[in-house]
Amino acid sequence: MKKLIALLTAFILMTSVFQFSGVAFAEEKTAITLKQAIEIAKSSLGIDTEGFEFNSSYNEDQNGNNMWNLNWSKSKANNEYIYVSVDANTGEITNVSWWSSYEQPQSKIPKHTKAEALKVAQDLAAKLQGDKFKETRLEEANDDYYSKYADTYLFTFRRVYDGIDVISDHINVQIDKNTLKLRSFDVAWTKGSLPSKSEAFSVLKARQLFKQKLGLELTYSLAYGNQNDEPKVILAYTLKNGNMPIDAVTGEPLNSFIIRPLEAAKDERAVSFSEAVAITPEEQSELDKSSKYITKAEAEQAARQFITIDSKLKLERANLYPGYHKQNASWNLEWIYSDTENNTYRNLSVQIDAVTKEILNFNIYDSTYYQNKQEGSIDKDKAKKLAEEFLKKIQPEKFAKTQYKEYKDQYGFAPINDYNYSFNFVRVENGVPCPSNSLFVGVNKATGEIVSFNTSWLDLDFPSPDKAISLDRAYSILFSKVKYELQYIQHFKNINDYQSRELKLAYVLENMPILIDANNGIMLDYNGKPITPVQKQKYTDIQGNKAEDEINLLIEMGIIAPDSDKFMPDSKILQKDFVMLLMNSLQPEYYILPVAKAEDRYDDYYDEAISRKIITEADKAPEAYVTRQDAAKMIIRAMGYGVIAEKSNMFAASFKDASKLTAAYKGYAVMASEFGIIPAVESNFNPTTQITKGDTAEFIVNYLKCDTSL
Repeated sequence: MKKLIALLTAFILMTSVFQFSGVAFAEEKTAITLKQAIEIAKSSLGIDTEGFEFNSSYNEDQNGNNMWNLNWSKSKANNEYIYVSVDANTGEITNVSWWSSYEQPQSKIPKHTKAEALKVAQDLAAKLQGDKFKETRLEEANDDYYSKYADTYLFTFRRVYDGIDVISDHINVQIDKNTLKLRSFDVAWTKGSLPSKSEAFSVLKARQLFKQKLGLELTYSLAYGNQNDEPKVILAYTLKNGNMPIDAVTGEPLNSFIIRPLEAAKDERAVSFSEAVAITPEEQSELDKSSKYITKAEAEQAARQFITIDSKLKLERANLYPGYHKQNASWNLEWIYSDTENNTYRNLSVQIDAVTKEILNFNIYDSTYYQNKQEGSIDKDKAKKLAEEFLKKIQPEKFAKTQYKEYKDQYGFAPINDYNYSFNFVRVENGVPCPSNSLFVGVNKATGEIVSFNTSWLDLDFPSPDKAISLDRAYSILFSKVKYELQYIQHFKNINDYQSRELKLAYVLENMPILIDANNGIMLDYNGKPITPVQKQKYTDIQGNKAEDEINLLIEMGIIAPDSDKFMPDSKILQKDFVMLLMNSLQPEYYILPVAKAEDRYDDYYDEAISRKIITEADKAPEAYVTRQDAAKMIIRAMGYGVIAEKSNMFAASFKDASKLTAAYKGYAVMASEFGIIPAVESNFNPTTQITKGDTAEFIVNYLKCDTSL
């Protein structure tokens, strides 16, 4: 998250500028001329620009950032593009992007280690931004994308002031894994003085303010597995008013630059009915449900009971969709009116429960609302009463079980809508709110018309809250398990105006799921599973082993993930562990879903290995030991050469023990040996010898180094 914020911040700083086309204007105003900027870039980065085309631009923004943007490009032979941004006041290089279309190596193993690249990155950062670099620390990456997938190493040097991280400020450097060349460089650095931590109140006071202004509350939360799972109701303590930083000087909640997660798109597939020769039990089950569904005409009649549908509106679409997560199927109807001559448009979409005839949601869009905006015609209190009166008519029983709560997202921000008021009524069971279930109403500010309605209400069993842990204990668990510490953050006086940002010293709660099981105090993730602290393990039994370097390399690449301090390199490997490591080595072409489909994690690896024809269902023997010929067969199939290896008559095996190879394995053994993946031992292949975990590491590294290009 921090890395993403830093990268996006740098991008905005680059793009939120005023551009001037006149070079003469720029040269009159800047300490660094265009000629000097070119010289600085070429000398600092060692750029040979012979044969390149060149252009430049000059930008300045409201914060006094004046930049020369230099662009070199070469289209002949290997395409190459170089972009450099030079501060027109100080001569500092703040951004570099260096791309060339050189042929990528076929080997998946980088030619250079991360440690080698780090040394290059540090030297570059010190050379280009010496004073700033001295005020940074290397930030440990919290994801392994760049270690696994990218062809570069990414290093983030986070600014530290008075021992406190400045979240918005950084130096990022990307170094090519195979050439150690600079691929990109960017600096984000806030100007001006920073508040002193001596002005900040104590963390104890910060925790008290958190309780008062943000807080936890006992809720019924819903956890979902995959799409077809029924939701699980969890009695848990969750954030009451979002996760916002607290100003460490004033004690007030702050708007900070937070990346909002995108809502998952609904997987809506239309239900269709057709005759079939044979009906399966699953099909019959669907048919039984469909017999309960109301017709389209009945759905339309249900909509008209609560919504005024003007005669000008024409029903354009009608679809019947299945329900998920214990929900019934639903009719989706859409009426449209368009007057191109007067440039007016009205759209009404309605979703109706296909079993109960309840209106689940509707939304009205009318262009006249926005063309003739009349702010203040309906005040918020009156609009809220209109919303409540509507709910009493359309959902009286459900409305009686709700309490009004100002709608805010997980970061404490209320939606901004210049045309409509939004009102959210949260379901309450056993005196405990269930935020995931609610009734939502939108009221037009100008006319008072109900323009949107949504009900999220499932048939659920709610556990008794009688044995829930106390709120005090929940706070104790929160502050012992989740970091709450001082940071310098970007605060936005106006969240719609990026230029209104300023640096604040604040107490910030770590960005992670805040879901405390009220039965036992265990921290849960959004799937309702206990959060296990990530502890990086190191193997203590591989030093001096013949495969030590290969094991460490696979750890660095994320293919091996230590979960204990013992690797046992000389122990025989089970088929299930071999399959897991082999499938991990196929990244990024192959990717295991982070949320396992099965209880046994190995099942996911086997499912993918079988689907890719690396092994067959008949070959599956999780607890069996792997032989050299087994390893050869699986690796060659993983390379996509199984169809060739199966043609055993094409191959002549020159091993001393070739007679021990059956036709089923001969092609695989010869190819694995010729590629240098599983080398012969004293001219013998030893096909039935069981391999060790250390052997496996060597074979996988050999496979990843294998260059199959012509």
